[in-house]
Amino acid sequence: MVATRERSEGEPRKMSVIGNNAATVTPGRCEARRESLAQYLANREFASSSELRRLARFGPDAVRRPDAGGFTGSAMGEALHALLLEPEVFESQYLVLDGSVPSNKVLSEREAMTREWLDAWQWAALVKARDAIVACTQGPLADWLGRGEKELSIYWTDEAGSKWKARPDCFTEEIVLDLKTTADCRPEAFARTRERLAYDLQAAHYVEAVLRLTGRRPRFAFVAAELEPPYAVFVHELAGGELEAAIERLEDVKRRFTSSVAASTRA
Repeated sequence: MVATRERSEGEPRKMSVIGNNAATVTPGRCEARRESLAQYLANREFASSSELRRLARFGPDAVRRPDAGGFTGSAMGEALHALLLEPEVFESQYLVLDGSVPSNKVLSEREAMTREWLDAWQWAALVKARDAIVACTQGPLADWLGRGEKELSIYWTDEAGSKWKARPDCFTEEIVLDLKTTADCRPEAFARTRERLAYDLQAAHYVEAVLRLTGRRPRFAFVAAELEPPYAVFVHELAGGELEAAIERLEDVKRRFTSSVAASTRA
């Protein structure tokens, strides 16, 4: 995908689809690509929110460390992302040992060995968590998930020439959603998790990505889900002040990041 820039003043930008082999993003340009997570992670030319969060948490020595994997850092979290947001990816990449996934297909031993294996208990937990998210009545969550753009890679070059990328879980014209698996989704407990893991920096980064792509600044909400009974779900929408503070902090972290990258390149 690419966001077109020809528009009258105040009119939102429009998106159109391009292939995976997009040209390098030029300054001031923003493109979105329909690609796999593996392709997104392999693109080291553009920096992600994960790298910015590592800098904020661990300092300059963590800059440009390769991404370890998916969105949550846990195998079950990654599986829930796929099941909820990209069921066709789940069907092609996972093997449930009770025979339910993949459906109506017998795999060869070689095919089976290339997949991520889930036992019956793990599969049941994922289904219950997915169903709890879809049934959540906080905001029109099911509607947002149903019509939102999911797992779209966004690349842009800012006015200073720095290259960034983001892959929001789901976004509509009005809001960005980020799914987080957690042991305790209640507001006070999840607020501590947000602070410890610098999640709000990721929120600000995703909001900037969607703003550059669409021309509109969206709201932002974390969808915190538990993978154990009672499979509770809570939607944590950032208040205006929280998002503004995160955006301000993001700008500072980005300056430190680009300085650290430049210093490591000269060394």
